[in-house]
Amino acid sequence: MKKTLLILLSVLCSICASAQIEREVAKSVKVHFRQGVAVLDENYLDNKSTLRQFAAEVKAYYQDTTARFRQIRILSSVSPEGSKKANQRIAKQRAEAIIAWISREISVNLDYAVESMGIDWALLTKLIEQNDKVPYRDEVLDILQNTPDIIIQDGNEKNVRYEKLQQLRGGVPYKWIYNNLFPDLRYAAARCEFWWETIPKLIITSENPHRVDADGAVDVITYEHNVDNKATPSIRSTADWINNLIPTANNATFTVAPNPTSEPRSATIVMSCYGKTYEVAIEQEGATPSMVITSADSVSYAAEGGEGNIAFEKRVKDGIAPKVACEADWIENINSTADSITYTVAPNSSEEPRSTEIVVESYGQQHIVAVNQAGAQPECRRPFYMAVKTNMLYDLAAIPNIGAEFYLGGNFSLAANWHYSWWKSDKKYWYWRSYGGDIAVRYWLGKQSRIKPLTGHHLGLYGQMITYDFEVGNKGILADKWSWSAGLEYGYSLPVARRLNIDFTIGLGYHWGTFEEYLPIDGHYVWQATKRRQYIGPTKLEVSLVWLIGCGNYNKDKGGKK
Repeated sequence: MKKTLLILLSVLCSICASAQIEREVAKSVKVHFRQGVAVLDENYLDNKSTLRQFAAEVKAYYQDTTARFRQIRILSSVSPEGSKKANQRIAKQRAEAIIAWISREISVNLDYAVESMGIDWALLTKLIEQNDKVPYRDEVLDILQNTPDIIIQDGNEKNVRYEKLQQLRGGVPYKWIYNNLFPDLRYAAARCEFWWETIPKLIITSENPHRVDADGAVDVITYEHNVDNKATPSIRSTADWINNLIPTANNATFTVAPNPTSEPRSATIVMSCYGKTYEVAIEQEGATPSMVITSADSVSYAAEGGEGNIAFEKRVKDGIAPKVACEADWIENINSTADSITYTVAPNSSEEPRSTEIVVESYGQQHIVAVNQAGAQPECRRPFYMAVKTNMLYDLAAIPNIGAEFYLGGNFSLAANWHYSWWKSDKKYWYWRSYGGDIAVRYWLGKQSRIKPLTGHHLGLYGQMITYDFEVGNKGILADKWSWSAGLEYGYSLPVARRLNIDFTIGLGYHWGTFEEYLPIDGHYVWQATKRRQYIGPTKLEVSLVWLIGCGNYNKDKGGKK
């Protein structure tokens, strides 16, 4: 009885049209048993090879983390010669034997369902149709195809088809079928079913590792979802030079800071989505060393010299100081560090200007800074010191004024001031009128005045004369004849620029004169009283901007000649 006992069912695969794809597969095995026996004998027929192959395939599906076990069904068939009760018992025992063997082989406890097929008449009919050695085959097929299986007689089931088969031709066909075909009907078939579903995940579509140049920039990582549910992943970086990470459903943007060194560096961007993590390696190339001079490439100094610096920026912060050279000996104390270059310019005692170049070398490149220095100003053979000034307090009060001061020698000077304003508005009865002036003789005190005249502390005697007419709509005061003042003054002239000082002066003295009070009524100015003013106290206050004029009349420590 040489029959192929392995019947392996085809794999069932279906792909849904939606983005959520489900795939199913079923693996089956058919195991044969000896007559009336429920013990699984691996050496019976070809049970051993078929069972081993089945176990290996089922175990592979169990180890697939994306697969899901659905069910195992046991179909059991018996040959016709036994009773129905005995057949049902044997079918169940054979099913349990298969389950025990499968569980032992793949180390999994399986739930199962048993379906008893009883006598597999369809398989028997097919086997007889395929075998022309069956005695009286046509008559046997007629019984199988046209005789009912079970009938009820006197309340009992009767297997009519089986009895006719036994009685046909004195039992000759039955004996041949019993010996040759009935073993194929004694089997139990196990069917294991598995299914898969698409597990949500990200698919990184950007290059990994992601490469960035040394200058850094805004960059993007692109990805796709394998399901319709396009969740936005969370995102973080393992390095502080990767910032501003903003994820969306389709991509994640981030900024990469410039690499301050010549060495490449790497980091990782970690995204979390669907309970899983995804890593993208970020690699940034090292910067090519370079240096740029950020200060002016040409500078000028006064004859007095001074301090200077050359500012620069380096692409790579490597701690290396640039090399600095200069052929001129009047460029002194050159100091170069990784962050700055400083030097001093010696005073120029010659009247001729001079120039040179400071050469800065870094990373094989040269940078040139031109240095120019003015010649010394020739000494005045006949020094002349004069100042022109304006009292800024009068200017704030809308009273134009001008003054002049002449140095007389011996620390004495003569100063004179004049002011004039004649503003009026008849419609509003508004008058703002004044003119007058003062003259003063000053004596300059202290070290500053000896070094540079018209500078520092000064004392003086002054005299003033003034007329005025002030009226702003309610009451007017008119002094159309001169009023006078005389007294002592003290002041200090502060250098603020090469040719500019600010002079602060206050005067205390005696003021006298007459004035008239009037009221503006109906377009007329009605006299009210004539009064005499006599006053002792402050009569002069100056905060004057002073322009120094004359040969040698400049402040040496307030900038060079430009």
